[in-house]
Amino acid sequence: MKFPVLIFLVISTLFYSCQKVKIEKYPISNLDTTKIFTAVPSSYSGIEFNNKLNVSELMSPLQNVNVYNGGGVAVGDINNDGLVDIFFTGNQVDNRLYLNKDGLSFEDITAKAGVASPNSWCTGATIVDINNDGLNDIYVCRSYYGEPSKRTNQLFINNGDLTFTERAEEYGLNDEGYSIMASFFDYDKDGLLDVFIGNHPPDRFLSYEEHFQNWSNPRLETSNQLYRNTGKSFFQKTTSKAGLVSYGWTLGMVTVDLNQDNWPDIYVTVDHTEPDRFYINNKNGTFREASVFGFEHMSQSSMGVDAGDINNDGLTDLITVEMLAEDPYRAKTQMQNMEVDRFWDFVRKGHNYQYMRNMLHVNNGNETFRELGQMAKIHKTDWSWASLFMDMDNDGWQDLYISNGYYRDYSDQDYRISYNEKMQEADLENNQGELRRLLVSHSKDAGSTKLKNYAFKNNGNYGFENISELSGLDFEGFSNGAAYADFDKDGDLDLVVNNIDDKASLYINGTIEKGGNNWLRVGLQSAPNNTKLNTKVTVKTKSGIQFKEHTLTRGYQSSSEDALHFGIGKESDIEEIKVVWPDGASETVSNVAANSEITFLYENAKKQPLEEVKESPLFRDVEGRLGINFEHQEKYNDDYAVQVLLPHQMSCFGPALAKGDVNGDGLEDVFLGGAQEQVGALFIQEASGGFYRTGASFLAEDGFREDLGAAFFDIDNDGDLDLYVTSGGNEKPHKDVYYTDRLYLNNGDGTFQKSVNSIPKITESGSCVKPFDFDGDGDMDLFLGSRHTPGKYPFAPKSYLLENRNGKLVDVTSAKAPDLSSLGMVTDAVWTDFDKDGRQDLIIVGEWMPVSILINKNGNFLNETETYGLLATRGWWNTIDVADFNEDGNLEYVLGNLGTNYKYQVSEKSGFHIYGGDFDNNGSSDIVLSYDKGDKLLPVRGKQCSSEQIPGLKKIFPTFDSFASATLPEIYGDKLESALHYSIDTFHSSILKQNKAGNWILENLPDAVQSAPINDVIIKDFDGDGFKDILAAGNLLVSEVETGRADAGIGCFLKGREDGSFQAQFYNTTGFFARDDVKKLETLKTNNGNYFLVVRNNGPVQIIR
Repeated sequence: MKFPVLIFLVISTLFYSCQKVKIEKYPISNLDTTKIFTAVPSSYSGIEFNNKLNVSELMSPLQNVNVYNGGGVAVGDINNDGLVDIFFTGNQVDNRLYLNKDGLSFEDITAKAGVASPNSWCTGATIVDINNDGLNDIYVCRSYYGEPSKRTNQLFINNGDLTFTERAEEYGLNDEGYSIMASFFDYDKDGLLDVFIGNHPPDRFLSYEEHFQNWSNPRLETSNQLYRNTGKSFFQKTTSKAGLVSYGWTLGMVTVDLNQDNWPDIYVTVDHTEPDRFYINNKNGTFREASVFGFEHMSQSSMGVDAGDINNDGLTDLITVEMLAEDPYRAKTQMQNMEVDRFWDFVRKGHNYQYMRNMLHVNNGNETFRELGQMAKIHKTDWSWASLFMDMDNDGWQDLYISNGYYRDYSDQDYRISYNEKMQEADLENNQGELRRLLVSHSKDAGSTKLKNYAFKNNGNYGFENISELSGLDFEGFSNGAAYADFDKDGDLDLVVNNIDDKASLYINGTIEKGGNNWLRVGLQSAPNNTKLNTKVTVKTKSGIQFKEHTLTRGYQSSSEDALHFGIGKESDIEEIKVVWPDGASETVSNVAANSEITFLYENAKKQPLEEVKESPLFRDVEGRLGINFEHQEKYNDDYAVQVLLPHQMSCFGPALAKGDVNGDGLEDVFLGGAQEQVGALFIQEASGGFYRTGASFLAEDGFREDLGAAFFDIDNDGDLDLYVTSGGNEKPHKDVYYTDRLYLNNGDGTFQKSVNSIPKITESGSCVKPFDFDGDGDMDLFLGSRHTPGKYPFAPKSYLLENRNGKLVDVTSAKAPDLSSLGMVTDAVWTDFDKDGRQDLIIVGEWMPVSILINKNGNFLNETETYGLLATRGWWNTIDVADFNEDGNLEYVLGNLGTNYKYQVSEKSGFHIYGGDFDNNGSSDIVLSYDKGDKLLPVRGKQCSSEQIPGLKKIFPTFDSFASATLPEIYGDKLESALHYSIDTFHSSILKQNKAGNWILENLPDAVQSAPINDVIIKDFDGDGFKDILAAGNLLVSEVETGRADAGIGCFLKGREDGSFQAQFYNTTGFFARDDVKKLETLKTNNGNYFLVVRNNGPVQIIR
């Protein structure tokens, strides 16, 4: 039996609530059939609101930093007629309240309603039933003015007759801060709505020392505020008691459950210097700030924020927006310069890593998030404000809308320099008139560039497609607050936007009119002593699940509709709807027809404890680490002092790892290499399965070196395992003795002594050691991969082939593998019979390298990469491993790459390049990174940092405009033609396999695993289903600060399938969690079971079972 299409809730005491909703459909002939949305003209809608600014009366942003931040919009049904109404906030103009008459036609009832707030600077607004009387009220935040009485927040209580009475003081909500927005939620779960108010201090332009002082010791009067509902029509300020006193320029917040404990938490976006805040609810009226633990990095100047489940895994994710421009010219002229020393000073003093771009934070399910904005390609939308997750096309995936634009181009670097020069030249001492003149000119003289708004379609694979033009939402102007609602009640989400110096935009969604996807709308009706906000709704169809948590405040200075909208694609039935109220009461209904609007009543929910589902995860951490208590301790080296434009440090790729039975007891032992000035460690396994650390005095004399690669093998055929360690890093010049490799001979009992005569003197900066008897004479030979040439990135070092001759390793590279002398920046290699001739070949991978195939021809190795069609496989490869996944007798090769969640991107339309050479003839090696934009080759780096590498560029390009307008050939001239040049073909981690025609191809691993670099893998049937799986992990935490760290890696389990494909699973499914700078993974067999090691650069070893 189908659930009824609509459950009517009749409130008979309200005289206007019983009238039937009349919807006048918008003329289909007026719809733009080529777009998702169509702008409704004000002549039809009746909405004439314009947030007009009078610049002559405004303070300069140097006096009030938020002067051009615009207004907000709140939507909600103020008269219980079933139609959603609209309230706009104005800065220098009055607020406006529009009553929805018949769907998309509105009446301005501001004067009658009494909500204009004249002579105010209003910012955010929320329509909410604050006193739980069944009528929606309006809470308005105010700011700008120094006089407290002109900026106290206002509460308009609904009188039930389309009029409102301002009663903020009576309710205790007349907050006197410089307020931006409020979010209502029941933080203490007493059934009453409380409120969090975002504020900012008046004193923006302070020294960094003053910022740190205020951030470390915030004052209550300038803080965000928390007000607790006492239940007596009064709210009590509980900010200090709750632990929420803070300092910063708050611009947005969401109050939802972010750690799945059924208590609402708080995420606050903060502009300028201070980082965002992540407050976890302690369930006792207090919160703890957990942003550094929860988020690997954040937006630098965060603006709008929204919360929603973008990957349909039942966890709430976050979007924050910033100011990075998509247009290359604007990016180079508008983007603030990253001050490296200041950046690291912030981090050392407790700030999170902050970068100038939008962030998409995906929930890991354990109070942590991984940031996927660059992979999703939503990271650069210029000066952005509102960010809203909304299913625009009803396909069941949360799409994204972002409003955009700033009234003045104050970030233009040339303008800033010019204005600062004027300030320095002016005689401002005791001359307030001149100061005022300069401040006014600051407001008027900067350029003004209208920008387009953005819309992105969620493709369901952690990627978003820019559909701004296709959506019809690419209005060009200065847009700020935005909210969504189904204004015409047809089953799709419409949109309203507050603009500066333009009429507000109202958009009708034409999905339903054009016969689009199906939908479901869920309404909630609470009881007198229970709130509906933060109620959780899960919808299940044959296509999967969707999850939403009900909250009003979203985006920027705005609140969206009081309902939950679900697009369900082509599904005709909803299998199940589960509603969980804040107090844990729940209700589940089944077999609901599509295109239904259904309202759940709290009184029908079952009040029973929430079931805590405890599943045994596939993986779990091992406490005590089996006694392998090693922590790699990297010593910082300033690699950029030698090469300013290195894309990342080259001195942080350790540690080395090797395993083997060194004492002949049949148990696996472990060697872990040290960093510079850190002695490595040898751990011996005991019969109990635990490990102890040996004295290993033989390692001490080489403790000043950095161990990059290691392997146990029997060099002298005496029946025990010896240890070879290759040195690496970037701390010393090329060929320094610091990089000397070492061989330690086993005495037969697990003790070692250094051998000085058994190996050639090798002083390259190494990476890997790969033993194999390539000549078939019964002893082990070696391939040695070299990582880079110190001081000359990206020039290739020499890698080596060493032949074992009676216990001594001899360099036979020139004779037997000459291509190794300049093959590339090697990271890893594998011995394998690639051509199936019975001899082991070498596949070698590295940074800027193709997957390189060296075929063994009777003991000589020939580079056959081109022969096998693999020249166009250049990447930043980190690792390679081999297996036959589908048991067809053919080997496949797993290749770990940089991934696609990084600043550097490649596609069919745009390549990524590097040029290396001495461009200014000063004797040093310079680096130029570039990318294709149409038919132009453009520099990646901006004017300031490029000029640090080559100071002469300052004279050639004296302005940011001149540099940003130039192509790479125009900047560097003929030197490019003679420079070393590499280009990237793919950043995807991949499988190298043969297709049906027998040709070798790269097949991308699942999109989800591309979110971070893969530095190492383990191939094994972990879940016992008969198919080989892949365990992968890695990050790149040493990128230069303008690029930002690749830190979204938390470890990924790629579940193998019968057809050889893989399904990516993460911590919330598998229990495998390996964040930070994971470099190596290794299996470990003990007498107490099988484990595997997770080895980090500059961090502790982790043991997983």
